[in-house]
Amino acid sequence: MVRKFISIVLMLSVMAFLLGFIYMNLPQEPIEMILDTVVPERTINITYGDTPVFMENLRFNHNNISYFIEEDCSEVRRYSMIEAFVIFKNETGLISFYEIKNKSNADVSVGCSDDYIELSDNLFIAGEGGPSRIINTSAFKMIEKGKISLYHDPRCDYPIVGLHELLHVFGFDHSKNPKSIMYNTSKCNQRISKDMIDLIDKLYSIEPLADAVIENLTVIKKGRYLDFNITVSNDGLIKIDSINLTIFAEEREFHVIELGELDIGYSRALRVTNNKLPSKSVENIKFVLDANDNIRELNEENNFMQMTISS
Repeated sequence: MVRKFISIVLMLSVMAFLLGFIYMNLPQEPIEMILDTVVPERTINITYGDTPVFMENLRFNHNNISYFIEEDCSEVRRYSMIEAFVIFKNETGLISFYEIKNKSNADVSVGCSDDYIELSDNLFIAGEGGPSRIINTSAFKMIEKGKISLYHDPRCDYPIVGLHELLHVFGFDHSKNPKSIMYNTSKCNQRISKDMIDLIDKLYSIEPLADAVIENLTVIKKGRYLDFNITVSNDGLIKIDSINLTIFAEEREFHVIELGELDIGYSRALRVTNNKLPSKSVENIKFVLDANDNIRELNEENNFMQMTISS
């Protein structure tokens, strides 16, 4: 009786082991991959006039900036604004400007109106300006579009108003220094200050590169199968045309997933289930991002993530 009981227990143990082995090693449901695109947050139509909304590391992703000037601008306003572009270029040494005829493609659009806003006796808003569309990433806040409005013809030989509003486009707030061109009321002797030039030099000396980042990685191992969720973002200043996610098990490559292009500020959310590992004993998994054209990045230390896992 005892022998029979022991035999039954042993048989059941063997069957349980075999069933477990079969479950862990034979194919389960086919591998499933779901890839979603996450659109970046954009700040649209920032209100101008009172206190502009500015952010750290706010910049265009290129140094040669296009502009468009509306036909309703008088000749004197038009040439004063062009002079402001020239002075900005000469003062910074890093930024240049060129005019285009297509408003929708312009980095900075300049419009004019005679309906200026009077604040009090002999005090009025001569113009308004600032970024009109910004892409938020963790590294930079990238200006996509800027807008300037000029409300009357200039009263100074030096283009005070045009420069003031152009500097708002580049992210500068009002200054408390009456001699600064960013003082909240205009005087003909105001000029661009050295600290502003230094900041432009600092921001625009950084080469505009992409920056692929692994975010929000969760991994579950089920015997010889791997489930994971991962988010990949481009926190850089230029688009990534094509990027792959390569998965390594114990330092050996076993799966490459094409993620496609990744525009500035965009993310790819990927969910994978039943990804079969090379063996059940795998414990070290590494996820690596690789741009197909091997582009350089702002930070190449955030392109991989390694995890130790167990069933």
